[in-house]
Amino acid sequence: MKSETPLHRLQAPPHWRALALASDLHLGGQAPRTTDAFLRWLDTLGGRADALLLLGDVFDAWVGDDLLEHSRNDTEHAVCAALAALGAQGCMVAVQRGNRDFLLGPAFAARCGALLLDDPCVLEVAGQRIVLCHGDALCIGDQAYMRWRAVCRDPDWQGQFLAQPLTQRLQQAQSARAQSRQAQAALEQPADADADEARRWLLAQHASWMIHGHTHRPREHWQGATLRQVLGDWDLDHAAPGRAQALWLRPGDAWLRVDREDLMPWLQAAGELAT
Repeated sequence: MKSETPLHRLQAPPHWRALALASDLHLGGQAPRTTDAFLRWLDTLGGRADALLLLGDVFDAWVGDDLLEHSRNDTEHAVCAALAALGAQGCMVAVQRGNRDFLLGPAFAARCGALLLDDPCVLEVAGQRIVLCHGDALCIGDQAYMRWRAVCRDPDWQGQFLAQPLTQRLQQAQSARAQSRQAQAALEQPADADADEARRWLLAQHASWMIHGHTHRPREHWQGATLRQVLGDWDLDHAAPGRAQALWLRPGDAWLRVDREDLMPWLQAAGELAT
């Protein structure tokens, strides 16, 4: 991101009193328990949240919006239907693209009634300017990934990829995920978001607060007067113990409260974790 680039702005209306944020859900047929937990959580948000902001990697892979027409996997349809139902209850749904679902497009947005957010963008709420991003573009230490990111975000590359048959795209996505897992396993420590790069983004946007996902390392990072909050991933299928977390922003008349919500106790009480 060039420092002088103005970012898309999402202005929270004054009546909003609760915004829920999550990322790195990695929903799909390979994660049935995580997907079911997310759908159950969505059912609880009606009347509780004025907005749901999903900061990338909602799906484990998205090879084009025609998945919604031709895929035999019910996950995509169930998630879109649940997001649309939440929107019909008055909760605004906004989605950023991540490194696994960067091909989410207008047909997806229309199906689930969601706003597709630029990555990065600025959320203005309760007098605060908060930079929202998926987070992968901050991992500048992983030069191999940054080269791949530049390639797959190129419109010409995307056009050529989407012109292939759906089955071929799905096979390529599966192969790419396997290669990525092998590459990550070979690293002693996977690349993290670069703190100085994040601070440059904030200074360029006259902001002091950033929220992102991608790294699966939930934490609050303070650097001088700037705050970088990292969202956690969701995994009830492969991680022991499981993980599921949301971040809540609760604006008042003259303040903004921030809460991390660990959803595992609620899921356990609801019977989601029963074997």
